[in-house]
Amino acid sequence: MNRTFITSLIALMAVAAVALLTVVLLPTLGLASASLLFLLPVLLVAARGGIVPGLVAALAGTAAYNFFLLEPRYTFRVHQIDNLVSMFVLGAVAIVTSRLATRLLAREAEANARAQASAEAAEMAMILSADPPDRALHDGVAFLSKRHGEAMLLDEQALGIDDAALSSVDRSAAAWALHNGDVTGHGTQTMAAAEWTFIPIHPRSRSDQVILALSRPSCGTTQGAEEVEHVGRLCQLLGQCRDRASLAQERRSRELAEAKDRLRQTLLASLAHDFRTPLTVIAGRLELLATQRDDAQDALQAARRLDRMMADLIGAARIEDGSLAASADSIDLVDVVAAAFDSVAAPAGITIQQNIPADLPFIEGDAVLLLHVMANLIDNALRHARTIVAVRANAKDNLVLIAVEDDGPGIPPPERNRLFERFARIKGSDRNEGSGLGLAIVKGFADAMGMTVTITDGQFGGACFTLAARARPMDIA
Repeated sequence: MNRTFITSLIALMAVAAVALLTVVLLPTLGLASASLLFLLPVLLVAARGGIVPGLVAALAGTAAYNFFLLEPRYTFRVHQIDNLVSMFVLGAVAIVTSRLATRLLAREAEANARAQASAEAAEMAMILSADPPDRALHDGVAFLSKRHGEAMLLDEQALGIDDAALSSVDRSAAAWALHNGDVTGHGTQTMAAAEWTFIPIHPRSRSDQVILALSRPSCGTTQGAEEVEHVGRLCQLLGQCRDRASLAQERRSRELAEAKDRLRQTLLASLAHDFRTPLTVIAGRLELLATQRDDAQDALQAARRLDRMMADLIGAARIEDGSLAASADSIDLVDVVAAAFDSVAAPAGITIQQNIPADLPFIEGDAVLLLHVMANLIDNALRHARTIVAVRANAKDNLVLIAVEDDGPGIPPPERNRLFERFARIKGSDRNEGSGLGLAIVKGFADAMGMTVTITDGQFGGACFTLAARARPMDIA
């Protein structure tokens, strides 16, 4: 027996009770007052059972009013026209009252449902706001499983794992939900034959889509559209929590990478400092030995190259930790280029050309940093040249342009900006010698001095590195 049938029986019993009461008390109450009592069963059952029991009470009340109270009594005939009107009015009032009560009951049920959904969403949001986000996401899925049935999160990788819980139809529905971002499966219009409902937790445009798989209720009923829509709103909270977990993971990874980078910088700088002192002693002894023996030149140049590599490591650490501070001195470029050539050794068979005009304006920069920049540019050109390395300079407007070029294989245009990155290598080229820091040091030191460095094709067919420095105004006494 369903609820409507039971409530209808209650309506008939209530009408019978009112009819008995009015028959006994009719002389005291009067016909008008007695007729109003038949509205009580209508209000009672309409508020509890809905429109059908209310209509049953209304019709039964009208019939009982006619049979027991109207003349001639105990018949369904009506003696006077006003009694007929009152009977129809009673029936109309009973039916209208029943419908109003039913509508109020439905609105109350809707309000209760909305309040319950809001409370559940608030509880879900509180669970998902906890830390750590990964654990909160797990607890949120467990909360949905407790309230709405077995639930689990699926992505492309998880869907590829053979799971006995999902049939082939379920897998097809899950794949559709992942690829199209639509609610699919049981309780929906798309692949309704599936035993699971698949609800995306991210907006449709997301490439890293994840779906919630919600099983059919254990009682075997079909998920209602309103319940699926409500779970969809809860899934949006799951998506926000998953984004928070992803951001937290990215932050942890970045912090770990930064910690490793700081450790590496500290280690490299420490090693460079510790090596430079014995290298200075070794280079000094080798310079003395080279004056006596020609075969000591190679060892001397190797020591100088190792010393420059240590200087590169220190320079890279200074650039990255922000401790690099360049001065703004007046620098004679002729002296800097000469000192840079003295610090490097030209391989056999390489011709060096210098064209630094003596009347070239002084430039503004840091002498130590500029020497390091020029030594790295010249050393880079010597390592990749076939027969010639040229250094030239000229004044243009308020700038002095210093070009260092070679006749090597050159650098493809798409690779030129990347060449200034640390440890950069050009695929398919012979630029794979050295520490991988020289050109990064050139870029970092040039930026610190307010200079720019660019790469173009040289006139000898190789690469041409051009350093643009500000010309120093002449002091007038």
